[in-house]
Amino acid sequence: MGLRYRVKHLVSRLGYELVEARRQMPPPAAPVPLDMPANLIALDSAEGLQRLREADAIADYVPLSMHFVTQDTPTFCGPASMSMVLNALGIARPGTSHSDQHGLFDQNNIFTRQTHSITPRSEIRRSGTPLSTLGRFFETHGVDAKTVYASTVTADVFRDTARRVLQTPAEYLVVNYNRAEVGQLSGGHISPVAAYHSDSDMFLILDVSRYKYPPFWITAEDLFRAMNVKTGAGITHGYVIVGRKLN
Repeated sequence: MGLRYRVKHLVSRLGYELVEARRQMPPPAAPVPLDMPANLIALDSAEGLQRLREADAIADYVPLSMHFVTQDTPTFCGPASMSMVLNALGIARPGTSHSDQHGLFDQNNIFTRQTHSITPRSEIRRSGTPLSTLGRFFETHGVDAKTVYASTVTADVFRDTARRVLQTPAEYLVVNYNRAEVGQLSGGHISPVAAYHSDSDMFLILDVSRYKYPPFWITAEDLFRAMNVKTGAGITHGYVIVGRKLN
């Protein structure tokens, strides 16, 4: 009994000392976004806000910004972008517990039996969403999705196409590009595009990894170059144009 009592007393004392030690530790430093490369312009800067005010292709900005989300995991840039675009399109939405069954797409319910037959959620969580998979996932939700690889078009064709999409209500542009090519941290990434500023020839990307970078402006030339980079599969990145079905 004496030994058992001493052991219990020692464990209790150690536990108390551990709690006290934790209380006295300084709080962890709050994470901060990464520095924005000089060739990109943060939306929340004076220059970034001025471009937004002057943007001449901006039909998609408000619908997307109303549904702007942060990706749930480092590999969920695709699902996050999908949820934003599907909500912005205003198509029939699935009821969810946190939306009181009124309906909202999120990074969970965009995965269905149909998407599983294309690529299981576990694979997306492990490796991310390839461009070809992104377009096919969109189509399972009853919308039109045109997938374009950067290697099949020119920078001018991309610019003209993107500008038209951003001037068209209920039509959206999602880009898949290589971050390192424009000076950002990490590799392949996916996010929606929300506006175009013709005087500077810059597009506004609503970056879904908001813990890394805020929304930012990037030149058409830099964005196209970042898309026209080959992936590990030997094909380039590119973009998907998403809209409601016409029939």
